[in-house]
Amino acid sequence: MPDKPRERWYLEALRQARPELPPGPPEEMEPPDFVFADGGRRVGVELTVFHLPPSAGQRPHQEQQSLKDHIVALAERMHAEAGGPPLYVGVYFNSQHVLTKRDFEPLSRAIELSVLETPFPQPMSHPVEIAWGRRPPQTYGIQIHASVDGRDKLWHADAGGWVAPIEAKHIADILNTKARTAPSARSKCDVLWLVIVHDMFSRAAPSELTAAAAESEYSGPFDRLIWLDPHHPARSLDLKLGAEAA
Repeated sequence: MPDKPRERWYLEALRQARPELPPGPPEEMEPPDFVFADGGRRVGVELTVFHLPPSAGQRPHQEQQSLKDHIVALAERMHAEAGGPPLYVGVYFNSQHVLTKRDFEPLSRAIELSVLETPFPQPMSHPVEIAWGRRPPQTYGIQIHASVDGRDKLWHADAGGWVAPIEAKHIADILNTKARTAPSARSKCDVLWLVIVHDMFSRAAPSELTAAAAESEYSGPFDRLIWLDPHHPARSLDLKLGAEAA
């Protein structure tokens, strides 16, 4: 992962999720992303962010989604022009309100003002929800997280309530891809963790791990496989790793 400030924030979330991670500052090796000294052994942590592109929807959904995306993009631009700080903002629209092109500028302005007038969220692990009456009625929620490093930012619109299922095959594909760098990583550590980061502010579509994927057994050249939710570390999961296929 090239974004070191975000990597380090993911690492802090991992510490919250798995306190047994060795304490102290790690070495940054690439690969793995981090190596910790733990007595006589070295624990390597390789991070990878999960991305799942949205499936093609029906035409009405695509039109509404396009309007949502444009409204939020304009709100972000207005917020920056007004001197607002870099933030991660999720805007969730009221499905009872059918958006039209007439909503474009006024709704963008209303969203921008709602965010601008909301106290700056600290720390990043504690999001701010803008209360009813302080956000436009065309939305049913606006969630704000502080920036990782005071520069990084991302505003996104919801995807109409549709949540893409993350299947066991998606996890297996990640393991197959990361297996290519595992031999190099293993040469620098005794124990190797693969941490799949499910970051709601970096993926291409809202997605959720299916029960079958959470309960499946995987194979790969790692000693531990962790599904990390950095915004809610307590929801993170250890996925089952069996013997690697010959």
